[in-house]
Amino acid sequence: MRHHRLLDQLPATGPRPKAPVQMDLAPGLMAATQSELRTRSDGRREAIVLWAGRPTPDGHAVISHLLLPSFLSSRDRLTIPREERHRLAAWLLEQQLLIFSDLHTHPHQAFLSEADVAAPFSPRDGFYATVIPDFAAGEPGAGWRAFEATTGHWHEISIAERFHDLGV
Repeated sequence: MRHHRLLDQLPATGPRPKAPVQMDLAPGLMAATQSELRTRSDGRREAIVLWAGRPTPDGHAVISHLLLPSFLSSRDRLTIPREERHRLAAWLLEQQLLIFSDLHTHPHQAFLSEADVAAPFSPRDGFYATVIPDFAAGEPGAGWRAFEATTGHWHEISIAERFHDLGV
């Protein structure tokens, strides 16, 4: 599993924040995410990356890492093999990091599909599934939609209210 570490200094860790989770994004994270998803989609298939970081004592999450797991996909279906999930879990434990959002592409519009709801990366309260349209062909953030898991259901949230760029 490849990754990009986007912050030199990681915050002291706190307990996992309760929903709704406010995420403080490392500078350049959205642009790096868009670029990686565009490359991994190759304009023809779904692709996924993950945002990981540490919860802070004040209840936020500082997103410091862009994770690039191996995956299998087609134009409208995506899975991360079990072995890759195990490698990912071991690496996260070693690094003392948590995943706060999966970010994946769709061929056209950004929405939470039946497949996304039936087999989410994580159904944990406060976890985000962020969908990027047009196989990430656009500008960073353009058309992105985010959905939060809450008590077993998914609800669309305002990205501007939950994702805060530390570089701004």
